[in-house]
Amino acid sequence: MRRGFQVIILFIVVTFIYTMLLVQTNIASILKNLLESGDFFISGKYWLYIFEIALGLLAIMISCRIILKQTYAYNKSHWIIIMLLSPVIGIILYVVFARDFTTKKLSKTRPLIAEKQFLKLEEKTDPHFEKHESGEVFRFIGETTKRSIYENDTYVEVLNNGDTFFPRLISELQQAEEYIMMEFYIIKNDQIGTRVLDVLKEKAMTGVDVYLIYDHLGSNKYLKNDYLRSLKAAGVKIGIFDPQKISLFNSNVNFRNHRKAIVIDGHIGFVGGMNLADEYNHDSPKFGFWRDTHVLIRGNGVTSIQNVFIKDWYYITSLVLEKPLDKSVESFPGLFTVIESGPDFEIDMIKDVYLKMIGSAKKSIKIVTPYLIIEPEMMSALKIAVKSNVEVSFLVPGMSDYVTVGFATRSFYEQLLSYGIKIYELKNHFVHSKILIVDDDIASVGSVNFDPRSFHLNFEVTSIFSNPAVDVLVKSFANDLEKSNEIIPEVWKKRGFFRRFIQGLFNLFSPLF
Repeated sequence: MRRGFQVIILFIVVTFIYTMLLVQTNIASILKNLLESGDFFISGKYWLYIFEIALGLLAIMISCRIILKQTYAYNKSHWIIIMLLSPVIGIILYVVFARDFTTKKLSKTRPLIAEKQFLKLEEKTDPHFEKHESGEVFRFIGETTKRSIYENDTYVEVLNNGDTFFPRLISELQQAEEYIMMEFYIIKNDQIGTRVLDVLKEKAMTGVDVYLIYDHLGSNKYLKNDYLRSLKAAGVKIGIFDPQKISLFNSNVNFRNHRKAIVIDGHIGFVGGMNLADEYNHDSPKFGFWRDTHVLIRGNGVTSIQNVFIKDWYYITSLVLEKPLDKSVESFPGLFTVIESGPDFEIDMIKDVYLKMIGSAKKSIKIVTPYLIIEPEMMSALKIAVKSNVEVSFLVPGMSDYVTVGFATRSFYEQLLSYGIKIYELKNHFVHSKILIVDDDIASVGSVNFDPRSFHLNFEVTSIFSNPAVDVLVKSFANDLEKSNEIIPEVWKKRGFFRRFIQGLFNLFSPLF
């Protein structure tokens, strides 16, 4: 069955390439014959040929723009290949998926974001970096992101899977007294989604200020208009991130708000990988058990999560939420911070921090990600870590949610394995956690996948901490490995030609995923 599917994929790809080349050859031949005949300015076909010429010139202009763009060659090559194979499809895909994020207009309409005024809401702290093993990493984070670093005042609790996260979330929401801020990439009107949203409705009707953000591309097809109207009627204020009405002409369609963050009364926060839908609660016919991770945060560090939400609300509505920044302290040893990144004015910020964390490793690096698309600089960092006697391990899904991304993920296995990096696939299940643990001392849990889309295109948020909660993550990682299959290099090299070819093909276009 699997071999048959691979043959079908290969046939479709080859047929597509052949068809595009044939069409373009025919067009070129027709144009050549028309010009030679001298009948170029007669017949109704004139406009068709003008259109074809204009399309070709546009493809050349876009190709020149891609070539001149200041970025790595691997970020350009796949677009040039697509343009050569099919200018029509290449132009459409580029217009929709590859244009730069529009910051010029944002600077005028959202000056507080352009001027990074929201960083002024961050608390001025003076942590003792020298007293902590990962102190230099946190010093780097503070200096480069300008986000607050909290010391010994922020409690972190690991919530593994939806059957732990959702009951805790509902319980905390029911205790809200002043305000609730919630944002998800995906929100559905299914069983668990409706349960949580009904709580928001109830709290809004009692006078609690409730603010809800969802990404239009991620959520709109799952939300019923009648239910949204009932939320608004109850008093829930809803912000929709970049609604897509005419996607082809919207330069920001490819830049999505992938964050999952919640703040309750300023002293309870949640950050992690789970969206608001049944599959995250193990209630999906396709996936069944769904492995995921969120963290609950109490204390001073919640301020930083709130600042991220306030900024997103301003981005959507142009309004600044005037809510008190709670300064409650939870006695909990260690360092804590929250960082964000996005294509607006904080591009690559989380990626830079991850590179710093990986570069600081002395013993081990543990990475959990549902999507594994590794850029050259990240691959080099991992290679150097292994050469420095650091044990590097990846936990990825044994069952993919998207077939194409599954092929792209596995296309990196051979190179990773050749360096001595260990790869584990969770047996017959999908893992959606986004975790990075270094030396069993410092960890990141948030919405960030280990791929270019999360590092460069999406609006993301993650918590980074060095405290007792890291021990819980380390134990969870060990438990997951017991339920996983290790990819053995010698066995992996023996996989069939079709599988290797298809994986290589998807690797070629992996920057698109």
